[in-house]
Amino acid sequence: MTFSANAHGPGSAHRSEENSAINEAVDIQQTGIPVTETGSDRDWGASLATGWESRHVHYGVDESGPSGAYVNEIGVRIGDFSANIWNGFGLGNQLVEWDFTAGYNFEVGPFFITPGYNLRYVPGYADNDRGESGHEEHGLESDARHAGDAGHNHAHNTYGNELFIVVGTTAIPYVTPSTVFIWDLDNNPGGFMEFRLDGEVPVYKDIVSFQPYALLGLNLGYNTSEVYSLNNFQTGLQATCRLCAWASIYAGINYSVALEALDEIGQGNVAWVNVGLRLAY
Repeated sequence: MTFSANAHGPGSAHRSEENSAINEAVDIQQTGIPVTETGSDRDWGASLATGWESRHVHYGVDESGPSGAYVNEIGVRIGDFSANIWNGFGLGNQLVEWDFTAGYNFEVGPFFITPGYNLRYVPGYADNDRGESGHEEHGLESDARHAGDAGHNHAHNTYGNELFIVVGTTAIPYVTPSTVFIWDLDNNPGGFMEFRLDGEVPVYKDIVSFQPYALLGLNLGYNTSEVYSLNNFQTGLQATCRLCAWASIYAGINYSVALEALDEIGQGNVAWVNVGLRLAY
């Protein structure tokens, strides 16, 4: 059992079944949803997850504010191909987001490569006259500041067509190093890169486990086109408890430190927690 703790979309396409406790640590959905699947000898699998997060943070940007968000994800895996639908709804804020993700996992020895595509739909970005707004649109003090008014903001369209590739290795016991690169075709330049380290620490048999993680994000025009530099450093810890062969609950705490690129758009450090339930077959 492990979790994801970053931006949703790309990482959810990686569903290696050979060693799910470690390989699937690179799932980088923002929700922190556990990704263990039962019946790993099958050629297919399905999962359904629902949860709450005190803040919705996307690549270091707080998009919901302190009122948080309710999030859901449904996924299907057939062989090495996986498809996921993720949505988030703000509680006391205007956040509404849908992500439709597909990817294919290739494994070469202890290395894995997962290319894929993510369609991101955020209707709140169409609130202003231009049909787009700054990335920090939801829930911040600068909520009313749109891309046309803030010279340093990177404007995001209502729809984002994002290509991604995940590269990592399972050669190191208990930890999974990986690198993720995302390119938003609708927001040029719209690149983002992350260097991640995800872990799995058994606590009690195969029932309770901890999943620590750390990542370093590099902005290549995704959050702002004014500064191509370090975006954020993020770390966190999640505890997962398996209720039965097909159900688990989780709770996590996360903290993101804003670096040069996020400083440019006025995004500071942010902490948040997440809890939820996941069913997998």
